[in-house]
Amino acid sequence: MRHLTAAAVAAVAALATPAFAAPSWSYFAGGDAAFLAISNNGMLERAVAEGRIGDAGTNQTWEIALWERGGVGAPKDQDNLTITNGTVMPWTLTWDGVNTVSYTVNGVLVSWNQVAGNFTDIFIRSRSATDSMVVVQSIDLVGSGLAIGDLSSSGNGDVDYLRIQNMGMDFPALTLTGNLTLSWTGARPSNSQLATQIKLTNVIPAPGGVALGLVALGAGARRRRRR
Repeated sequence: MRHLTAAAVAAVAALATPAFAAPSWSYFAGGDAAFLAISNNGMLERAVAEGRIGDAGTNQTWEIALWERGGVGAPKDQDNLTITNGTVMPWTLTWDGVNTVSYTVNGVLVSWNQVAGNFTDIFIRSRSATDSMVVVQSIDLVGSGLAIGDLSSSGNGDVDYLRIQNMGMDFPALTLTGNLTLSWTGARPSNSQLATQIKLTNVIPAPGGVALGLVALGAGARRRRRR
């Protein structure tokens, strides 16, 4: 299990303030079906960070991991993490703007340096499949000035999404931080029955956005013909 020292955590968080376009956030309705529709069934995902129950850190299965696409193939990196019922765990996700994403939960780090390109959107997903609750709070896109709300799921089969956008433009290098709490009553959940994911993805452009782009291209062509 790889634990970061306090100095290393501070160094990771101390990235230069990024130059965002005009970021915004909102709750994203429609659950998994809506996300799959907007991300071409997940094919537009660049990287997915996941924190979950696993097997509670007994090293038989992982609690934190990085994927190229959520649930497709094997994780690109993974590690174990001891999770205590109701304990608040700080997390940090960093993107270097080129090809490396790193995810830290409660001092345990996973990293992947072969991300194939940039992304325009960040989706945070929470899932509770049992009598349990996952809460993601104190979310901060460092340097953006956004006051991002909390995200939570509770009860059997509850899935919720929060979306952070960069005005349709690629995100620059960034640091995203927050706190994660997994809690339950009765039998302890296992694996991804209680989990959160951070999905770095491109999306299928809305029809209006495509139309505006075509109008702009047409205007440019007319100007060239006149010249």
